[in-house]
Amino acid sequence: MDDPQPRLDLTNTPNQGRQKAAEDTPQSKPFLGIRFECCRTYGRIYLNDSGTAYDGACPKCRRRVRVPVGPGGSSSRFFSAG
Repeated sequence: MDDPQPRLDLTNTPNQGRQKAAEDTPQSKPFLGIRFECCRTYGRIYLNDSGTAYDGACPKCRRRVRVPVGPGGSSSRFFSAG
């Protein structure tokens, strides 16, 4: 069946990399959604390799944020950072 909308593929090998394993993508790592009040923007911070904290930075000004993981924590996935 013909595709109703033609596609432009500028790679040497079509479809290469499209079937990456889910564990290879950053989206598969645990993350927290952060509203960075410093620049009024949204970003994600990801769980570090040791599993002790979520580390990241504002996507605009690169202000660092760290959220530790511990007992009795929150079940919320979205926060604001000043």
